[in-house]
Amino acid sequence: MKSILSLILLATLSTSNAQDVSDYKYVIVPQEFPDFKKNDFNLPPRLKTFLRRKKYEIIVEDNGNNRPLELQNNPCLATKVDLQSVKSTFKNKLKVIFTDCNHSVVGDFEGVSSIKEFEKGYQEALQVAMNQVKTQSAKNTPVIQNSNNIISTTTDQTVTNQTSANQNINPYYKLDGKNYEVATTSNGNFVLINQENSQIVAQFYPSTQKNIYHVNIIVPEGNYQTIGYVNGNNIMIEYRTALNSWELKTYTK
Repeated sequence: MKSILSLILLATLSTSNAQDVSDYKYVIVPQEFPDFKKNDFNLPPRLKTFLRRKKYEIIVEDNGNNRPLELQNNPCLATKVDLQSVKSTFKNKLKVIFTDCNHSVVGDFEGVSSIKEFEKGYQEALQVAMNQVKTQSAKNTPVIQNSNNIISTTTDQTVTNQTSANQNINPYYKLDGKNYEVATTSNGNFVLINQENSQIVAQFYPSTQKNIYHVNIIVPEGNYQTIGYVNGNNIMIEYRTALNSWELKTYTK
């Protein structure tokens, strides 16, 4: 029952905190779109052009080695775009759909053209749809503040203290014999840092519910989203153990 409630709560929080396409710096563009596999009508290069005009950085799918390090460490910084054909009589119609790292739709834009010729019609429909997409306005990666000392999160998710005088200011928590430090950011978020290697293992973002957080788990196997709780001297995170299976772990102060 607890697992079911947790999944429902996670889905509710994700919906309540849905982002806009303009919140993303990167857009992942597939090599091809299923609905236009037989004939792409020269839509992919035009889509990339429209995205660049709106200040988005294009990431070609299946080319992970060339992705920026911050995106390799946190795939949720990017949204993925898809082009879908929509059946329409005497008109060419398509949708430009953007999804986040959890496959949730963050943008759905429809374009219609009265031009009967497929290539020119779909190209005009694409332009109509993309005119509705806002210009990229993603915020910079937050800087972690350690009291009077500032700590920056580097692209490989390693945190480096600029001075050693303030290393014991932030609270510490324990789990499985390991120590973890909590460092807050300027906008109320906080991160959990493995004291042994100074790597960020989880990023916390406040939800609409008190003491409940959206959590981005950072692991070599691939980052993912979950939920976490703060209860007195404990920080609790629901870790994914398998598909649709979760385990609650508690970090104790």
